[in-house]
Amino acid sequence: METQINKLKKIMADKFGVPQDLITSQSNLTSDLNLGNLEISDLISIIIHEFDLNIKGEDQIEQIKTVEDLLNLIDNFSEEL
Repeated sequence: METQINKLKKIMADKFGVPQDLITSQSNLTSDLNLGNLEISDLISIIIHEFDLNIKGEDQIEQIKTVEDLLNLIDNFSEEL
């Protein structure tokens, strides 16, 4: 999972200006990293593309609040074997 969190940190820093040293698995996307709903939606779209995720339905996406939730999304829906 370490490779995934490093890639996720890079995406968040490059696309949204979030300092990588502030990003931990427990970081709340809204209160800790100051991302708004639109930014979170954009971030999830980028993650789906970058990690080649196959997500059907939005139930899992609506539950995302933390970086750990994003990592779980990647683990659960990754097409990689």
